[in-house]
Amino acid sequence: MNTSFVKVIHFTRLVKIQGRLREFNYKKNNNAGEYVFDVDTADERGNRLFFRLSKEDNEWSLTANQPLPEWIGQHKEQLVAELEAGLQEN
Repeated sequence: MNTSFVKVIHFTRLVKIQGRLREFNYKKNNNAGEYVFDVDTADERGNRLFFRLSKEDNEWSLTANQPLPEWIGQHKEQLVAELEAGLQEN
């Protein structure tokens, strides 16, 4: 019997955006690829926002199935930097 285990990587980072400290939850999506992370956070009303950060050819891209506020797209580099910092800590 061959059993293999895949480590689940998930962590939370606090990021200050537009003068407000926001919590971002990162989870590696092992089914979607090597460098694919599902991210969620909350907007001002407490609604959850879900999006995906994926890396191809050393370029990170941000995709979502729902419309996202501009402040997420405008701070993509900061969110990627926090993702990479979180990976180094785990």
